[in-house]
Amino acid sequence: MGDGKLGWPVWIGVVADDMEAQRRFYRDTLGFAELDHGESWVWFDMGDGRLFEVLARSELPQYNRPRYQVGYPVEDIGAAATMLASRGVTQLSEIEGGPDSGQYWCYFADPEGNVFELAQQL
Repeated sequence: MGDGKLGWPVWIGVVADDMEAQRRFYRDTLGFAELDHGESWVWFDMGDGRLFEVLARSELPQYNRPRYQVGYPVEDIGAAATMLASRGVTQLSEIEGGPDSGQYWCYFADPEGNVFELAQQL
C-alpha cells in the first residue's frame, strides 16, 4: 500500500442527528463495546483494530447529513491523497490529525457524494 493503494476498511462512521439515541442503540441494543466518547462522537471497539464511530452532524462537508461512511487504511496518506486528487476525486478536507491523535485522516467523495475517509495509523 506504499504506492497510495487503499486497504480494506478499518473504520465505519455513522453521522447522526440524535447522538444519544444512536449511542444507546449501538451500545445497549446491539451490544457494541464503547471505547471512548466526546460531545460530538462515540467510539466502539469492533476488534482487530477496527473502529465504529458515531459522529454528530455538523456543517463540515464530511458530516453535513446523516449517513454511513467508511475509512480506508493507507500507508502514506500524502501519496494516497495526491493519487486520488490526480484522478479527479473530490477532496472534502485537508489532511488532519497527527502524533497526538495517533493517525492522520482526510475525507473524499465519490461521484454520487458518498463520503469516505483515508487514514494513516502512526
